[in-house]
Amino acid sequence: MKEVCILSGKGGAGKSSIVSSMAVLLADKSEIILGDCDVDTPNLALIMGSSGGLECETIRASERAFLLGEGCKSRRKCVRVCRFNAIKWNARNSPEINEFLCEGCGACAYICPERVIDIQEVDTGKVCSFKSGYGFSVVSGHLKIGERGSGKIVDAVRRKVFEIGRSENLDVALLDSAAGIGCPVVSSVKGCDHAIIITEPTRAALNDSKRAMELVRHFGISHSMIINKYDLNQDITAEIEHLADENEIHIIGKIPYDPAFTDAMIKGVPAVLCKPRIKKRFMGMVERIMLDMGLG
Repeated sequence: MKEVCILSGKGGAGKSSIVSSMAVLLADKSEIILGDCDVDTPNLALIMGSSGGLECETIRASERAFLLGEGCKSRRKCVRVCRFNAIKWNARNSPEINEFLCEGCGACAYICPERVIDIQEVDTGKVCSFKSGYGFSVVSGHLKIGERGSGKIVDAVRRKVFEIGRSENLDVALLDSAAGIGCPVVSSVKGCDHAIIITEPTRAALNDSKRAMELVRHFGISHSMIINKYDLNQDITAEIEHLADENEIHIIGKIPYDPAFTDAMIKGVPAVLCKPRIKKRFMGMVERIMLDMGLG
């Protein structure tokens, strides 16, 4: 199964809209699965719909210190050793651990003479899978509010995608990453067969595209580019094209600004199902992706 990661560097570039439209058209030509790796704000399920069969599993991707009952001799070594100020002494003359500040480093458990502090795994999120309304599976990661370990949740999403892909003998996995170049994006990109960078003609998007390019090149991943809303600023579009040409990056598509994308998001459906002109443009991009993946 080939893995194609779609990233943008900049948020709001239209990545999820593009991924959902690609998925619907690609599913007519190949056996696919869709992975929503934006675990902080997973939204693909809202666009793809569900035909049922939701399955979720809890992910324990981080650790935290816990106080084990009585037995503390009030030596306060744990307070002094904690570099995150996560342990305070309360009015009952015992340690109190702030779950939002604790990083689970284990220093307090190590130094406690009475061994009344323990480091335990905690629930940090979940991974859910379901059949979309278009016949293919979608795997989505959900990070709990205030928790860390987003990269590990993405790893769990990709493991589930691989598991389903292998059991159903699928051809392609489309991975919709988060914006930026942080931990969840790194976890989304690493080991993929190809990456597609979504950009738009703004200074911020141009700058962030360069950083996205650095990321995929760090992992030695072949990559191409799509310019969304290219007609809003032809000058910056020309700069993006020049950047792509200098770095030998294939621009597989240019999408004009179209209010139909907004209408599609409001309706909760892929944009290619709203307007024939959008479908025609996306068909060309999907065919190029299939050729790049050796599926054409």
